[in-house]
Amino acid sequence: MSWKLITPPTALAVSMDEARAAARVDVEDDGTTPLDGEIRRAIRTYTTEAEGETNRAVMQQTWRLTLDAFPAKFTLRRPPLLQVDHIKFFDAAGAQQTLDPQDYQVDGEGEPGEIVLAPGRAWPATAHRINAVEVQITCGYGDDAALVPDAISGFILARLGEHFQSGGQPKSEHVKRLLWPEVVYGC
Repeated sequence: MSWKLITPPTALAVSMDEARAAARVDVEDDGTTPLDGEIRRAIRTYTTEAEGETNRAVMQQTWRLTLDAFPAKFTLRRPPLLQVDHIKFFDAAGAQQTLDPQDYQVDGEGEPGEIVLAPGRAWPATAHRINAVEVQITCGYGDDAALVPDAISGFILARLGEHFQSGGQPKSEHVKRLLWPEVVYGC
């Protein structure tokens, strides 16, 4: 079993205005700062940290799961699940096929999400090869930072404040506690 990021997030998890305020940087007349590039990198870094701590996808992204055969059910990492893009497999003759969505059911409400067989259906036979089955999903809260839960955006902003804090102040060991309500177990 292997998970691979196919399309990384393109949007930031907090707005640049919020990030600049958290970083306590002076904004120039044109609405930018000389540190904007570093602020964007820091937002992406702390978003990745939040994703690792919570087992979630924060901003919209696409992942691919590959398996050697069909499992009884697929457990989908990185909730919230936005959609199952496709399930493809190599049939017994070695030709790649796309499974009809009517053959399976998707639980996008549970965290983590799951894919199970539809009633009365069976997984098709696959070729005896590695990576015979592929599931591609889109997950995250979308492309709008306003949809990110407050606990996650608050964590990112607190980390930005620490990152840009002057005087070498120590980082708070308690900031990660902001993420506790958003942790998903079983991914």
